[in-house]
Amino acid sequence: MSFILNRRHFCGLVAGASLTSICPKCIATALSPSEEKYLGQQSHPKIIDEYGGVYDDPKVGGYFALIASRLVRATDHRNIGFRFTLLNSPDVNAFALPGGFIYITRGLVALASDESEIAGVLGHEIGHVIARHTSKRIEEAERAKRDAMAVGLLGSVLGTKGLGDAAIGLAKQRLAGFSQEQEHEADVLGVRYMGRAGYNPDGLASFLENLRAHSQLSAIISGRPPSSVDARNMMSSHPRTVERVQRSIQHAKIARGGWQLSYRKQFLKNIDGMVFGNDPEYGVLQGRTFIHPKLRYRVQIPRGFNIENSGTELIARGPYGSGIILDSQMKTFQGTMMDYLSNSWARQVRLNDLERIRINGMDSATGWASVDSRKGRMVLRTVAIRFDRKIIFRFLFICPQRYAANLSLKMKNTAFSFRRLGSFEAKSIRPFSLKVVRTEEAESVKKLSSRMALPTHKELWFRVLNNNVRGHNQVAKGQMVKIVV
Repeated sequence: MSFILNRRHFCGLVAGASLTSICPKCIATALSPSEEKYLGQQSHPKIIDEYGGVYDDPKVGGYFALIASRLVRATDHRNIGFRFTLLNSPDVNAFALPGGFIYITRGLVALASDESEIAGVLGHEIGHVIARHTSKRIEEAERAKRDAMAVGLLGSVLGTKGLGDAAIGLAKQRLAGFSQEQEHEADVLGVRYMGRAGYNPDGLASFLENLRAHSQLSAIISGRPPSSVDARNMMSSHPRTVERVQRSIQHAKIARGGWQLSYRKQFLKNIDGMVFGNDPEYGVLQGRTFIHPKLRYRVQIPRGFNIENSGTELIARGPYGSGIILDSQMKTFQGTMMDYLSNSWARQVRLNDLERIRINGMDSATGWASVDSRKGRMVLRTVAIRFDRKIIFRFLFICPQRYAANLSLKMKNTAFSFRRLGSFEAKSIRPFSLKVVRTEEAESVKKLSSRMALPTHKELWFRVLNNNVRGHNQVAKGQMVKIVV
């Protein structure tokens, strides 16, 4: 769902937003309103592509528009147009581009407990925009982009659309994000707008608690201890704490009590039936196996790698700055895959040890190259797979040279795990969805979580999605809870 609100002002950049097309005249510590609008317009289509398209559900999208409009009316900046977009992504993220382009993911909406929590996230981002924090970070983002050029240039030579973007993303992981002072200022402004709009300002702190629980669960699923995470925002770029939010409420001079609502019942009613997790249209993750019913393939991703899926490209970021990129090219190529690597895809790159291989019955080829980057020498391995007469799938593995021996087997296993998906198997993949249920009697958390359709960690997921049951083993009669079906 994408919609425009006129005479409103809302933009703010977080690490999750890709500055894919920064015009030279816009590279400055502070952008003019017209430059911000231009930059947002140039980047908007790329954001839509990277985050799996727009989640086109009129009920959820219309409800999101209502929340956004309440907050915008509460600001003192109503003279700039806004465009709000609900992204069809399971990631937990919310951000804005310069020029009033605001985004929230379906995954974030699913994690929230009530309307005030959504308002808290949006209010914080509004605060960044009104305080002009976005413009101040453009120069830093451009510097990160330049740091990625060594890898990114090779990606452009290879014709791999995702390599340059992935390299930029890897570089941005080192950015510190907004300063503590900027975060505090955004918190103060955000809770002020929440209070003016009639929301309980504690919604921002409450969402941070939900986010922490989700981060801990993600760590457990990835094989890391839950203690490895802390109370950070969607892209670990906002190291704000719940305590700081509470201080912000005091600084914003929001009076307690009165007309300050959470709208929990209304929120749950509107998200009932929303898709949860990956949308099969863009591929689903089952354990460490990624399955794409539409493109008809499956592949095993190593443990310790975090997956980003746009529907057309699969990017997995691993330890030590390593990465895996999988994309496809619609191309009728008459020669072998060795010919394809040497004469088409990588014709401008000297590949070492070019070799013809077979991957699950498919003609394939591989070779490797190396490149110097800011972080040292990187080893890049290419794999091309003839999927059928018109489609070629392509792997690009990125790894620092000093860790290549440790990661080479994992990456080899990933390449050889790639196989075609049968028609029956593809049709059997169904999306998960959220279902809101009311307990007819007092029920145990264990019993309720057993109704979750998720393959693993059912009780942990149930507790993450329902913050009202954390620390309890029993859910009282008449309580509304979210389950995944």
